[in-house]
Amino acid sequence: MPDQIIAIIVILGLVLLFMIPNFKIVRINEVKIVERLGKFHKLLDTPGIHFIVPLIDRDIQTVNLEKQHIKTKLKLEINEINVDVLLSYDMRVIDAKTFVYAALDSMKVIHEYILSALESDIDYDTIIDETIPYAVEFGVEIENMQIK
Repeated sequence: MPDQIIAIIVILGLVLLFMIPNFKIVRINEVKIVERLGKFHKLLDTPGIHFIVPLIDRDIQTVNLEKQHIKTKLKLEINEINVDVLLSYDMRVIDAKTFVYAALDSMKVIHEYILSALESDIDYDTIIDETIPYAVEFGVEIENMQIK
């Protein structure tokens, strides 16, 4: 009889260890993207604890929905001269699914777009005016953009 109790306790322990990683905690202003068998399944967008199906569902990315201030240097080469351009803006993800699936790294694509516009010698105001709607295609809203 004691061997059966030990076996039951071991099995319950293994089941518990198998199930715990499938409970996902979603915080306020956060979204988790869940794929089922490699394809988009759902957004976990309500704060709380959620359960995903083991071995079938997978939490692929957590997206922060809060407004963030981004300040970065872009390296630009003009006539074989390296120039650093300071890029500063406030951004907020407005569509988490588009942000995750539109490109491998949506922010990198947006920065490359700005960099190619700078290499084309387009004035800063035009770049800013064109970048804001371009970023929306990647699920990002950009405000207060400055290029120095």
